[in-house]
Amino acid sequence: MLKLFSLFSGIGAFEKALERLNIPYELVGFSEIDSFSIKSYCAIHNVPETKNYGDITKIDVSTLPDFDILTWGFPCQDISIAGRMKGIKEGETRSGLYYEGYKILKEKRPKYSIIENVKNLTSKRFKNQFESILNDLSDLGYTNYWKILNSRDYRNSTKQRTNFYCFNS
Repeated sequence: MLKLFSLFSGIGAFEKALERLNIPYELVGFSEIDSFSIKSYCAIHNVPETKNYGDITKIDVSTLPDFDILTWGFPCQDISIAGRMKGIKEGETRSGLYYEGYKILKEKRPKYSIIENVKNLTSKRFKNQFESILNDLSDLGYTNYWKILNSRDYRNSTKQRTNFYCFNS
């Protein structure tokens, strides 16, 4: 059984995907700051709020349990075409929270890491930042696989079109 730690958890889409794929996992912890998302996450996945490590910038990595898979989708506001387009800047932008997730990945080195974000991160404008992320992961020994996916291909409804990418190693 995979031991899972989830960052920027929202209501737990990665966890729901694992369930739908019949992949058994044990949630060892999650990190979320939005109070409504936390309540929803705990209700949907039947876990206590004590599993929430809260604000990623305040997590002491040395206190985290070991885990096999890290799932995360750092904030996209500074990358999205609907957002500010300021890019990923450590300590300066919400999308800069990537570096907090990377710090956990670097310290814990789980066997797998799955990252999602918006399609625009792979655009010409953010090409260098995207390549930097791929290099960060490679430097840690991860093999990168990425692809732009269209949610329309995975839903019954064609009204929603959200593109994202995933890293898997």
